[in-house]
Amino acid sequence: MCQREKVYVYGATIGVTRLLFSDPPLVSAEVRARAEDALISAAENVLRNGDSQTGIYYAAALGGVHDPRARGLLWSFVDRDVVTEESLIAISWFKNPADLPRLAGLLESPAHGDPMQTALASIPYAIHNGYGDAALPVLESAIRKSGYVWVQTACARELVMAGRKSGFAFISQAIEQNKSYRGEMVRFLQERFPELRGADDARVLGFLKSR
Repeated sequence: MCQREKVYVYGATIGVTRLLFSDPPLVSAEVRARAEDALISAAENVLRNGDSQTGIYYAAALGGVHDPRARGLLWSFVDRDVVTEESLIAISWFKNPADLPRLAGLLESPAHGDPMQTALASIPYAIHNGYGDAALPVLESAIRKSGYVWVQTACARELVMAGRKSGFAFISQAIEQNKSYRGEMVRFLQERFPELRGADDARVLGFLKSR
């Protein structure tokens, strides 16, 4: 496919995305429904002929579609390992309780390959943002079971912000065992709790264990 055609696919995807997410709405409900139908129908063409950035925008656009087929299409991308992370984020926007167990299963999965890969690292924030307190048990399970380091640290952040003991305990263990992500976790705490800025390990650990 020539570059010009890739640009056309990209431009069309961006145009429809802006149309669907506009606030206030730019079109009637009838026109929106037709635009959503066209967007869903274009899935294979976009994935086949668009570049990676177009795929990312396309998954995001589906997250704003009212048609229930969009959610199923996003899950099909996950199953095919196509724009996986962006599709999971978009799925969380639907806030459908039926999706939470499946999202939990992905977060809890053992590592396949490099445990330091970041493919799912943005999902703890996405599901906490989408599902609120209903996501906390999922995050507490994932922080124990996930085979991916950055999923665990992302869960720790969300759990600390929710005031859950499990998040504080995870960071305490990271400091005591001198984990590779120890420094990142301490910086997060110092940004979240200004009273810890400049604190030594003993003070940080005391703070964590008091929670």
